[in-house]
Amino acid sequence: MNRRPVVSCQLRRYIFRVITGLQRARSPQAKAERREQLLVVAREMLAAGMDLSALSLNALARRAGMAKSNVYRYFETREAVLLALLLTEWEAWVREAVAPMAGPQSPEAVARHLASSLAARPLLCQLTAALPTVLERNLSAAAIAAFKRDALALLTAVGAQLAAVAPSRGAAEWTAVVYDASTLLAGLYPVTHPGAEAAQALEDPALGFFRRDLGEELARHLGALVR
Repeated sequence: MNRRPVVSCQLRRYIFRVITGLQRARSPQAKAERREQLLVVAREMLAAGMDLSALSLNALARRAGMAKSNVYRYFETREAVLLALLLTEWEAWVREAVAPMAGPQSPEAVARHLASSLAARPLLCQLTAALPTVLERNLSAAAIAAFKRDALALLTAVGAQLAAVAPSRGAAEWTAVVYDASTLLAGLYPVTHPGAEAAQALEDPALGFFRRDLGEELARHLGALVR
């Protein structure tokens, strides 16, 4: 009787990594690239309509073609993935919507631009709205503090940029406005994006008062703030 060759567990794991091309990233650059790859995959999953609650490390690992144990080398929890993704979304907004701005402009014009450019980024809005109740849970205090430091640096940079565009307000004031915009999203996004049953209920013409547009509501509130 022919016997199948005995292959050790260690050898099987090595063969798997070679065949799938998933050898561990060892250099800092390779680790950064692998981490970025995971964020790209997570963004694709959410952009395709996956709910935040359905994004798990298991699902992310399967979609990225990695073992779940490898994902843990880059993110301690799924909330860490979402938090990192949120920061990349804010950075993209600054790069694409804030950095190209030129002045001088009125504070009201800047507020309208902030509102429209934020409302045009649904994933950013969704993640920001979930920040206090979902993203900052199931994480170490050190991980949250690191995110807060990055967020503060980003807010400060945006405040300085906006002060150059609309100098009638100082950098600290604009920093506060952008932070307030992020907190407004936490309340306005769920209201302007109701669930299926609530959206169906709001089709009643008599309930039109409750149908709100995110961009319009943001513009109204931010306009009041800068005034």
